[in-house]
Amino acid sequence: MAAVGNLLWFIFGGFELALIWLAIGCFFYLTIIGIPIGRACFEFAKLSAFPYGKEIIRAAELMGKQNVSLFSRVIHFVLNLIWLPIGVILTICHLLLGILYAVTIIGIPVAVVHLRMGRFLLAPVGCRVVSKEQALASRTANELEKRLRN
Repeated sequence: MAAVGNLLWFIFGGFELALIWLAIGCFFYLTIIGIPIGRACFEFAKLSAFPYGKEIIRAAELMGKQNVSLFSRVIHFVLNLIWLPIGVILTICHLLLGILYAVTIIGIPVAVVHLRMGRFLLAPVGCRVVSKEQALASRTANELEKRLRN
């Protein structure tokens, strides 16, 4: 079912949305300090092209908090603050699109995608797009490790 949804999404707007994210990512890659933001944009381009069956997860959640250095977390925080004005505008756009699509019964799956994307647009640096299975496995492993430590 995800393959059909991804195909329809790609044909009816996902391709254009992914191109926009790729262009924004290329712009940020032109600067040295913007490379992490550019990488986040490329992750969202991947999600924008084929959103069904994928999840957005923080790197600390994916690899475990102890495997992400304090330096990386501080840099991600600072870059997310720089991104915040752009992120607020994009989040509002995706929220409005989500509401518009949710009005119709047929548009509810598309609305869910826009709301999910909008949720992480406020702080995209440090996010990774992975399959739902990989996200579930990572969360399960982190929870197990947390319980074993206590």
